[in-house]
Amino acid sequence: MKRVFLSHSSKDKWFYIENVVSKLTRLIGSDKFIYDSKTFEEGQETSQEIKKWLENTDLFVLFISDAALKSDWVKKEILKAKDLLDKKELHKIYPIIIDESITHEDPRIPKWMSDTYNIRYISQSTVAARKIHNRLIELIWEKNPKVKDKNNFFVGRNELIDSIEERIDSYNKDFPTTLIATGLKDIGRRSLLKRSLIKTSVIQDSYFMPTVTLDAHQSVEDFILLLNDLGFEYKLEENETLMTLSRDDKVQIAVKMLKEMKSVKDILLIIDEGAIVSPTREISEWFINLNNELNKENNGMTLCVISKHRTRFQDLDKAPTIFSIHVPELSTNERYRLFTRYIRLLDLNLNEDDIRFAVNFFSGLPMEILYTAEFIEQNDIGSLKRDTTVITDFSDRRVSRMINNYEGNNKAYSLLALIATFDFISYALLEEIIKNDSDYSVLIEDFLTIGICENLGIDGEYICLNSAIKNYVRRQQFEIEKDLRIALKIHVEEFMKNIESVSERDVSDVFFSLREAISLNRDVDNRMLIPSHYLKSMKELYDRRDRDQDVVNLADRILVNEEFMDDHIAREIRYFLCSSLARLKEDRFKEEVQKIKGPEHNFLFGFYYRHVGRDSDAINSLLKALSERQKFGRAKRELVLVYNNNEEYDKALNLAQENYESNKNNEYHIQAYFQCLSYGKVEILSFEERKVKAAQLLNDISKIDSDKAKSMALVMDIQFNLYFKDDLNEAKKLITDQAFKYPTDIFVLLTSFDVFEKLGDIENLKKTLETIKLLHVNPKSKYHRDYLKCLAIYKAIEGDIIKARQIVRDMNTSEVAKRSLRNKIEKYEHVSK
Repeated sequence: MKRVFLSHSSKDKWFYIENVVSKLTRLIGSDKFIYDSKTFEEGQETSQEIKKWLENTDLFVLFISDAALKSDWVKKEILKAKDLLDKKELHKIYPIIIDESITHEDPRIPKWMSDTYNIRYISQSTVAARKIHNRLIELIWEKNPKVKDKNNFFVGRNELIDSIEERIDSYNKDFPTTLIATGLKDIGRRSLLKRSLIKTSVIQDSYFMPTVTLDAHQSVEDFILLLNDLGFEYKLEENETLMTLSRDDKVQIAVKMLKEMKSVKDILLIIDEGAIVSPTREISEWFINLNNELNKENNGMTLCVISKHRTRFQDLDKAPTIFSIHVPELSTNERYRLFTRYIRLLDLNLNEDDIRFAVNFFSGLPMEILYTAEFIEQNDIGSLKRDTTVITDFSDRRVSRMINNYEGNNKAYSLLALIATFDFISYALLEEIIKNDSDYSVLIEDFLTIGICENLGIDGEYICLNSAIKNYVRRQQFEIEKDLRIALKIHVEEFMKNIESVSERDVSDVFFSLREAISLNRDVDNRMLIPSHYLKSMKELYDRRDRDQDVVNLADRILVNEEFMDDHIAREIRYFLCSSLARLKEDRFKEEVQKIKGPEHNFLFGFYYRHVGRDSDAINSLLKALSERQKFGRAKRELVLVYNNNEEYDKALNLAQENYESNKNNEYHIQAYFQCLSYGKVEILSFEERKVKAAQLLNDISKIDSDKAKSMALVMDIQFNLYFKDDLNEAKKLITDQAFKYPTDIFVLLTSFDVFEKLGDIENLKKTLETIKLLHVNPKSKYHRDYLKCLAIYKAIEGDIIKARQIVRDMNTSEVAKRSLRNKIEKYEHVSK
């Protein structure tokens, strides 16, 4: 790697540059940058010497101050750097303002530089050093030029742009402080906002909006830390923490930071995953207050937000300077124009009939159209005509096709799992973990090129997974390979040893490492923590399914400060608390759940009742939740589970099909739908119709590459042979050949028990029952009821009908399920007689 050239005035050395050098030395070593004795003081070096050093430079960093702009020597270095950049002998120029009296509009800054670069004031030398480091890492992972072309590609949306332009130009309303674009992911929200701001001359074509992301588990504290990472300062009194400051005080801190950001002509883009606009369409109170305070300060256009949830009119009434616009699907004409122009960009030669054929299948998502064009580029129009589901199942297939490109590539899966572990991760931290492994570096480039990953930050210095990919990777439980796991563990240990230097680390590192420390029950100074650190740790522990007591302990610890939290965050923390108490079957659940109102209250009761074996009460509570919120996905999934557990497959069928159709890549939806078709006496479908649908589901799950999906596929394959092919021998062969891979999987064990029962294989039936007993004899086990069902059947087979009936009588399950079990027992009673 070549060096970094630090161009600055000697007058700035002691107050700023020396600190940058100190941090860079620790990050990249002293031989990777040109400074001090190799930095040119006026009159001491020749132009030839400057040329020599610059020709061995990849990154030219310019520290802009009043003194630097007056320095003839700095001016010479700028000219030489521009010349080398034009000749492509220098890769990147990175200007930083270090003097708060200077703005990027200072006439002494060369116009080519102010027009090309998003030059900002960075008050903290530590932040500057970190960003220089990230620029250096980015040079290794230079992005494909096609990605930039795609990002700048825009067609149509004229009416929406006109609406935004009309609001911005309105003379009888205050200038908008915040623009919010809502709509489906990939619908073009970000592109619309950028195009509108360009058209209204708020920003220039080349401007890159500093970008942060906030999810439903984050709030104003996270927002402050993200702004701080962008280079904007906040200060607390000696005994103050973000955990215990009042909500109003935290809003005021954020306002001050955004004013500083606006002073350098920046507009912040927030990718909102539920922190600002909730699934119930409410705008967070802290954000409304923040916007209104900014308006009082006459801060002008400061924030752009993209959210999948539409805003409520009553919330917009509370904040007149928030302008929200919903982005619908593209019109038919816009779909045609976008597709036509994009295939020209790709140099595809399609005739009018081919174009019309493709356009007829588009649903109106811009990314769907671009994806289809790229599919044709990689294959041909004939391939599309033979399989139009490439378009119609765009979202599902896009994710699975992207991932399937790396089938068998353990490093790719490991890297995806690593990035998914973080909300976002800096290039510098990623480089530290992968340790210059060229295979991983190539994969990063590839992920960015095809849209698996995207950039965040003030200049794109962070990387994160596309949200659909992240959900897929987490759901499939991709594993991080041993070398990366060790590197992560070492990093967290080093972080904890040097925790006093947390301010020197980037925010992705802080968010992750503190979360890990909490999950590992490490003692962390509360002054460094914010509610979302606890909340995300609770979610990760909850997802592991064996750490419910730890979730309860964390909730109790953080809820002590509930009065200082955003209401939404406190509600989420209590939601995980109640969910864990339900899984633990603790009576305390009934007390805590009273503090949660609305559909979630009834949903949680349904969840609790299922775990304690009160199925009819669970069904009633879940139906209440769905009557209050018809599109309550979690309630639908839970209701399918209860119906299936209760052997009411006909009632579960429509819900299971609806869940499956909403996401055909979700193995849990596939399995639940398959269960309904396999076990249920569905009168509206013939046996052959059920068999065809079940075969399709078996095919769907076989394409999902995760251990969980593979175990589910085995269960479904056994059941398909059992219920649709009546082939007990093939079912047993599958168990013999493959069940050993999943020795503790309850569904594999229960299906094996079912097969051995039908075969009359008492020896294997007994072995299977013993394994289930070892795992689930404890009444607190989630699958204890399944163990009791198997035990009752086994006792009946042994001839102990009285014991079998007693087990059924004492079980916590519905009368429907008990009746089904009694019918089985009666069958063996007749045999024993």
